Amino acid sequence: MPRSALMTCFALFAAGGVQTLRAQAHDTVWVWNAQCPHPTMIDVRIRLDSATIYRNTIPICQWERQFEAGRATVHFTARRPLVWYGYQTAGDASRPDPGDTTAANTPFEIDLWQAGGETDAIEVGFTAMARDTLHMNGLHLLLPTKFSASEMASGLTLETSPAPAPPNGSHGKP
Repeated sequence: MPRSALMTCFALFAAGGVQTLRAQAHDTVWVWNAQCPHPTMIDVRIRLDSATIYRNTIPICQWERQFEAGRATVHFTARRPLVWYGYQTAGDASRPDPGDTTAANTPFEIDLWQAGGETDAIEVGFTAMARDTLHMNGLHLLLPTKFSASEMASGLTLETSPAPAPPNGSHGKP
């Protein structure tokens, strides 16, 4: 193939790739954003055993991917040891994962953020960090119409579900 024909093919391919990338930025997907024009409200809970250590309601909506903006940070102290599986201890598949155990009364910071948006879900990224190190980095699938749960550590669970409708159809407005 002559060099000029090869360059023309490359230019056409590259131009098509750029258009694809631009189109993806404008895809309509579920986003977590406080500015959602017509939000669906989602309950977010983090539980340690049977106790709720964090609860919030967040707005999500179908909007362009460029508006993915959700973030939250949670601070808590685990009153018991926590065992974290599959992040720092993953490796040898021939032996059971011994886990990464943190001591009782360890303060933690959990960060939540929108890691991705799809037409039927939001990928929520999460990390759990103590002073010594990062103990977990994972993904939770937030489903706009269904309950969903992800275990972050043994007994530590991230849960999302549609929020109940406000009484009298007020949608939270006076």
